[in-house]
Amino acid sequence: MDVFWSTVYPVEVYADYHMLYKEPRPLIHDLVPSRGPDNPHDFFACPAFHLHMANTFVVRSIVDANVGIHLEGFSALDDKSSLTAQLFSYMHPTRKGFRTILFDHRMLFFCAKPLVLATYPAFMHRSEVQTKLHYVPAAYDISKWLRPLQGTFEVSEDTRSISIREEDPLYYIKFETTEKVRLRRFQMVPELHAITHGCVHYKLFRQRSTLERVYAAFTGSHLDRRVLKLITENLLD
Repeated sequence: MDVFWSTVYPVEVYADYHMLYKEPRPLIHDLVPSRGPDNPHDFFACPAFHLHMANTFVVRSIVDANVGIHLEGFSALDDKSSLTAQLFSYMHPTRKGFRTILFDHRMLFFCAKPLVLATYPAFMHRSEVQTKLHYVPAAYDISKWLRPLQGTFEVSEDTRSISIREEDPLYYIKFETTEKVRLRRFQMVPELHAITHGCVHYKLFRQRSTLERVYAAFTGSHLDRRVLKLITENLLD
């Protein structure tokens, strides 16, 4: 099954970010090099483990960021982070004792067939992303909605800094299918960006919409067919 992916930024800065993004690697391929000596309880040989890890990919940071966390915002803790500290912003908090952070890392996925994409914390890896932040997961059908994934995290109110390194795992994406998934990259074009923008802003006009309602709005406007046409015209592989 082909799953199409790209990054999505406004046209004027898209070229600045496009080359920074790499195709996500399968999680199992990422873990196998750390496999220890043979033992009878090796979970890498467990079929239940493989079933859970099937079609699961690792999304990684494209930048270094050493950032101070303050009530009023974020600050660079070294010269190298003077730009990347600007990638952090606050969202309205959900839970008491936590702040909700948006790390501006944008990936976009689409499929011609019904396919649920689910995201998970990067629980098989360990960096400050895992020890200081709490990833906020999500799931939706990427054949019926064109919304970018971003790094949404909770952080406890007493956390004062976060250090993220290029290639640190941010979260996992799992495609809920038994078919083998092939990722195919496409070039973002202004019309696709505009459709994505419309999906992001839809709930400003239709607040508290269910997934079923947004799917109906998207497919009812025939945007699924238009998006697929634009993607196939701009494939990079």
